[in-house]
Amino acid sequence: MVAGVVLGAAAAQQRSLVADSKAPTGKPGPTAAAAPAGKPPIAADPVARRSAALREAADLLERAGKALAGGNRNLADQFFSQAELLVGAPALADLAEPFRAGGPPRVTTPTIAVDRGAAPQPPIIGNSDQEDEDDKVAPPKVEGSLSGTVRIGAKAATGVGLVTLEPIGRKSKKRPARRRVIEQRGREFLPRLTAISVGSSIAFPNFDTVFHNVFSTSPAAPFDLGLYRAGEAREVTFTKEGVLRLGCNLHANMSAYVAVVSAPHYTVTDASGGFAFRHLAPGKYKLSAWNERSKEPVVKEITIKAGKNQLEVSVSDDAAKGPPPDKFGGKRG
Repeated sequence: MVAGVVLGAAAAQQRSLVADSKAPTGKPGPTAAAAPAGKPPIAADPVARRSAALREAADLLERAGKALAGGNRNLADQFFSQAELLVGAPALADLAEPFRAGGPPRVTTPTIAVDRGAAPQPPIIGNSDQEDEDDKVAPPKVEGSLSGTVRIGAKAATGVGLVTLEPIGRKSKKRPARRRVIEQRGREFLPRLTAISVGSSIAFPNFDTVFHNVFSTSPAAPFDLGLYRAGEAREVTFTKEGVLRLGCNLHANMSAYVAVVSAPHYTVTDASGGFAFRHLAPGKYKLSAWNERSKEPVVKEITIKAGKNQLEVSVSDDAAKGPPPDKFGGKRG
């Protein structure tokens, strides 16, 4: 068990979590109730704090069991996770399996403290040209550039998108792994799209006064970060190429993407679908273009000549609409 649990902040975040949570459609389960008003302050004595933590955890476990029996797996997991925060995950390890079954793999590494005064992240991030500039990588002696627009039908694609280029018939140097940040701030993810090379890591700090539960069920890297408080983060390393959709299991409106890339050249698109590569060796390339409204990327072969090159590429509009399902696959929104 964890010693010296400070229950004031935990109780406040629990009430926020319960108010934010929404039972999925389908089989009804018990609903969550806010903590009773007028609850006496927690005593400073460590024995009193521990006994209060145990009582609150016992109440949460009972609610978790009832929710699970009623078929509301999502709410059951939320109550159980709150109990873990109060008494420590090891104390409840023998009870965890029924509450986690069917969800993505749980990340149980200790949380990392973060600077709560850090500036917000940008809306999008990921540009191999910028990385080369930061690393002082020399451009090709003979080079071409490529600019263009990703379109959906006759219109420029809005929302977030990605374009990658991989040389054909030539070896390319593997990009170094990097560390990035996707924060939870104002009940949103920032950046909304992060492009990284294979092997890179992302920290997921919480800057809000409410709990969040970051997860992905994407085949490339399913994971579940569980609950943690403001000023804390957990980190994930991405070892397989693919585009992952992120969600928050407590807030259905929160959504973001991680694009894990093995190609040596990549860039996120701007708000109008525009993209650009400044330093490319002339030759043939495999181009891949994706937009959040596309289920799969479009792949085509192109030729880059010395000097300026331009291209428009169309992608499909067939991605699922609406908020992502919860981490157990339940429909939301």
